Amino acid sequence: FSGDIKKVNALEAYDGLQLFAVEEGLLRTNMTEVIVMPGATIEGKTVKESGFRSLFDAAVVGMRRGGKRLSGKLGNITIQAGDNMMLAVGPDFNERKNLDKNFLVINDSVGEIRTTPFQDYFITGTLMLVIGLASVGLIPLIKGVIFLLVCMLALGVVRSSELRRRFPFQLAVIIASALTLSQALTNSGLMAILAEGLHANLAGLGPYAALVGIYLGTLLLTELMTNNAAAALSFPIAFGLAESYGISHMPLIMAVAYGASASFLTPYGYNTNLMVQNLGGYELRDYFRFGLPLSLCYSATVLVMIPLVFPF
Repeated sequence: FSGDIKKVNALEAYDGLQLFAVEEGLLRTNMTEVIVMPGATIEGKTVKESGFRSLFDAAVVGMRRGGKRLSGKLGNITIQAGDNMMLAVGPDFNERKNLDKNFLVINDSVGEIRTTPFQDYFITGTLMLVIGLASVGLIPLIKGVIFLLVCMLALGVVRSSELRRRFPFQLAVIIASALTLSQALTNSGLMAILAEGLHANLAGLGPYAALVGIYLGTLLLTELMTNNAAAALSFPIAFGLAESYGISHMPLIMAVAYGASASFLTPYGYNTNLMVQNLGGYELRDYFRFGLPLSLCYSATVLVMIPLVFPF
């Protein structure tokens, strides 16, 4: 991490001097490690220019990039996607709604809720009850999950602010947008035109060629953008092709689902790829070198198994 701690350590040589953070336990209670997300609002700005402290109620105390410590004044370092930051956070840090848009939180020691034995047993018992009732068909699983969530909120196991911050609103919007776009393309006739054009180009190759094409197209998209966006763009095309061929929708839809989850070649297609990039000190060529064999094996398995499990 950036920052020269030698001068701070030198102070401990004087009798009677002790770091306030150590005495008060702050180094254990308010230190949070994060990784900057691609497309973050603070990307391309220096720590000072971004107004980091007021924006997140946190101060940057250390930075690493590509597994190496950054040198210079922290306030003058330009923030890049994938940067590993150590933050000293304030009490409002976890309440900020812009955290998930900017960071992947690796180690969060702030805002942990300590539960009582009663809460532990009650929530565990309720969870088992919901699973049991849903498995025998007495209640829909979604209603059981909502009931469990209400219980957790009522007992204080989950904060409403934390729930609002972590709810995948972006994912819900993407799914709704994909379904709306598919319906709009179908109603306008554009879906039929697009599907017929693709069908004509794949004439004589059969529906399996459409499955391979949809899978490879989605795989390419997911390496260039998020998997959610790749699926949203590919879903309407897959749906239209299935209609054009007069086959089941499931094989092509599953091709979209598996293709959108096949981000092995770059660190930017999925959050965990970006997380291990800094922690392991990997470079882009490392992802391609190790990801290509994995991608080929994964793709071969998917393209063989989908028609067997989900027949046309």
